[in-house]
Amino acid sequence: MHAMKVIFVLGLALAVASAGLAGAPRTLDGEDLKEAEQLLSTTLSKLATGDGPNYQVVNLISVTSQVVSGSLHTFKVELSDGEDKKQCTVKIWSQPWLEEKGTNIKVQCEGDKAELDRTW
Repeated sequence: MHAMKVIFVLGLALAVASAGLAGAPRTLDGEDLKEAEQLLSTTLSKLATGDGPNYQVVNLISVTSQVVSGSLHTFKVELSDGEDKKQCTVKIWSQPWLEEKGTNIKVQCEGDKAELDRTW
């Protein structure tokens, strides 16, 4: 009986692993990638209307998405602020059910000591 329980648990673990772990980051492609690019564009535009910099995407290197009390998109991108181009990591955490402070963006660029962190 004990052996059957062990086999069942191992089988269940393998099924979950092959289906992809909930909460594990996954690389986006196809329609999901297009939606993520739109999210990045919209969020950077919103950032520019406040006290943030006006970044434009020069090159999108990679995008992952993760379910974490909302969704966390992590972008590896080359950004331009009109003068310089920098390789950056942009993280957008979205919790659309919150009326206020439902979106957080963090931008960390190579060579910059400080990380930009804004929530609205």
